[in-house]
Amino acid sequence: MSYYNIRYKQQDPGRSMPQLHTHDFFEIEFLVAGERDYFTKSKMYKLKQPCLLVLPPNATHKFETHGCEVYTLQISPESLSEDQLYFLQYLAHHEVIHFPQSKLKKLTAAFAELVKLYESFPFNAYKKMRFNLRLGTLFAMIDSYADLKGETANYSLSEGITSATAPVILKVLDYLHIHYKESFSLDDLSEQFHVSKSYLSSSFSRATGTTIFQYKLSLQLEEAKRLCRETRYSYDKIAKMTGFSSGNYFRLIFKKHEGQTPNQHRYNSLEKRNKHN
Repeated sequence: MSYYNIRYKQQDPGRSMPQLHTHDFFEIEFLVAGERDYFTKSKMYKLKQPCLLVLPPNATHKFETHGCEVYTLQISPESLSEDQLYFLQYLAHHEVIHFPQSKLKKLTAAFAELVKLYESFPFNAYKKMRFNLRLGTLFAMIDSYADLKGETANYSLSEGITSATAPVILKVLDYLHIHYKESFSLDDLSEQFHVSKSYLSSSFSRATGTTIFQYKLSLQLEEAKRLCRETRYSYDKIAKMTGFSSGNYFRLIFKKHEGQTPNQHRYNSLEKRNKHN
């Protein structure tokens, strides 16, 4: 059955859908201001304007917002031409589509025109024809302006995680990527995410195959390795920058997990670069 719906929404921080859900139409979300988190069954995407998210029919999802302005276009596959259907399937495969900031005004105006036409009464056959023409123009703009190489921060879980568990663990992953240099306990995380320590610990291990603090340590070491390779900072300074309690402890942990000292890692990385130059 043919179905169209388009609207503009301003959403306050903290607004969220209560649970993961699906629907039988395409949902196109164009973020024009602010930030939004999108959850699928096992992933979370951190979206920043201007970007487009295309959800295909029957995709499980929910969102949480940090305050945003968004255009939401919902349209059934039956309402699309064969070319339009193929194009949306192509965009859905890329999941998140970024745009240059310079194209924000033009895309916003195109979405606003669709909203204005859709909300004009009555939405009769003539207006439906005009809507489809403008929709084709919008798709052409998206195709022309899209930056498919733009990166989106996302966090993935292993398969088989329940829809109830996934959003909590994804938010923990996001927290770890932001705060991995800081010191905190399992009690702190339990209070932060309003779940018990045992639930948090077991669910995280099931979802990621590692513990919370092993994951945190891996983030610290990855950043430490980058600093060793790309800077001439002292190892005491790198230890401080990456959240280790002391330079000696940093060297000990680095050697244990990487099989070489920080100095050896820096030297070997320099040798590799010299061979390629």
